[in-house]
Amino acid sequence: MIRYIVYISRERVHEGELLPGEHIAGRSHSADIRLSEPDISGRHLKLEVVGGEAFAENLSSHGTRRKGEPLTERVRLEDGDILQLGGKLEIHFEISAPQAPSGSEMKTVIPGQEDPQSPGEATRVPAASPAGDAPREVSAPAPEGETVKEPSPDASGASDVVKTDVMHTRLASMEEMEQLRHADRKRSTGKMFRYVVGVVAAFGALIFFYTLKSEPPEPNLTWPKDRDGNFLGAFTDPGSGGHASGGFSLAYPSIKGKTSVRTAPGQITVTTRIGRDASVPLRILFVERRSEKFLHMTRQAVFSSMLRELQKQEQHWSLSQISDVFFIGSENGIPCLSVEFRREADRGSWFGEILFFRTGDRAYLRLAEAPVSERARAQNFISGTPLVKFSQKYIHEHWEGDPEYRGGADSSAMMDEVAKSLSKQVPFEWTGSCRLLRRVLMNSLKTGDQRLKNDALAQLRRLRSMQTVWYNGKKISFSAAGLNDDRQQENAIWELCKMVFSSPDDLRYFTLRRNVWE
Repeated sequence: MIRYIVYISRERVHEGELLPGEHIAGRSHSADIRLSEPDISGRHLKLEVVGGEAFAENLSSHGTRRKGEPLTERVRLEDGDILQLGGKLEIHFEISAPQAPSGSEMKTVIPGQEDPQSPGEATRVPAASPAGDAPREVSAPAPEGETVKEPSPDASGASDVVKTDVMHTRLASMEEMEQLRHADRKRSTGKMFRYVVGVVAAFGALIFFYTLKSEPPEPNLTWPKDRDGNFLGAFTDPGSGGHASGGFSLAYPSIKGKTSVRTAPGQITVTTRIGRDASVPLRILFVERRSEKFLHMTRQAVFSSMLRELQKQEQHWSLSQISDVFFIGSENGIPCLSVEFRREADRGSWFGEILFFRTGDRAYLRLAEAPVSERARAQNFISGTPLVKFSQKYIHEHWEGDPEYRGGADSSAMMDEVAKSLSKQVPFEWTGSCRLLRRVLMNSLKTGDQRLKNDALAQLRRLRSMQTVWYNGKKISFSAAGLNDDRQQENAIWELCKMVFSSPDDLRYFTLRRNVWE
């Protein structure tokens, strides 16, 4: 039996039993195990019960931890295991081995020996007379308390002898003994030969059927590889210069004869295949839009406007709820949103996920879809593979507009204030400095001042570098406090970091509030 118990802030809120098969845990209404915490994804965790064993696999970019370590692959659960989802939610597992039915015993039946004689019955044994006459009958002793009657004489006075067949025995000659040994060896050799032939034939049949048997289908589709185990993939520059030049690239599986790429202004369409044998179709659509209005809109508002534009082009769309913000990359990361969808197109049904991110006045959509019939196997690939590769320079220079800023502030004054703050190296002022740099960059786009933009981006990179060095130093101090079992120092470092990284547009903001270091 496999049971699970859900705790929120160490308080038991739900429990149940996992039956054989797959079970999805998350905030989605279609999840098998509904979890209502805000930092849980719609499809956060997959639990699978196979052959009395339970397996867990993380589906969320928010992450799942087991024994304090991130869950990066499918693992087998053990009795007493605890999975941590988000900051406050835990799932405890109780796994017990199946028991044999009570009262069942193994019985061994031993055949009994048949009684050669009935009680009280005498055995007649022929005996030869001294003179070599016909054998006479000798009676074996009867059981105690019984008598055996002797045959009565006939009229002539002679005894009536019971006639029996007599087996005459003698010692076998050496020739006969050798013949018997030879026959016995021949029988033994024949049995051994037949046994060996049978084993070889069975082994050959197994090898034959194994070579004919095709590989089982993949339970989860993967990125295709060549015969040497190398990933088959390619990159396309959407117009940012590509990840090798400090921008980002669109990544996709590339199979000779099965992959095509079409480009148009502001759009790239890729048709390819995924899976171990590249048997499942995958379609990727990358869309770029640019507007000064995006600078004064929230991230979710820009995403919603681009989704409405897609729905106008094709009416047969069914969209789920937009996800919470998550991040791609390290350090400050790139904040992203996503939404799952299903649509009817090209005489078929497709399902997939739309990924959204933006920088400045540019917004991007990455759509990836596969046939609905392959949803069970392709779900993890589509939701867990960004298909976008960002350079570290692009991450350090990433910025978004400020909906609260209406313009009018002096860019030179804001740049002077940022320079003074960074020179003092006061961590508590970094969030304010980042906000000022975003507003300077907004002004540079409106005025077309490329020099101002470059100066602001240089200061932004400097700020991000200082944040990284300071954050890594606090991680080391936190680890040292843990080794010394100094809980007070640990808590002080944690609270200090949460005050410094107070912007929800930074990956470290969520990392610290989930009580885990990245």
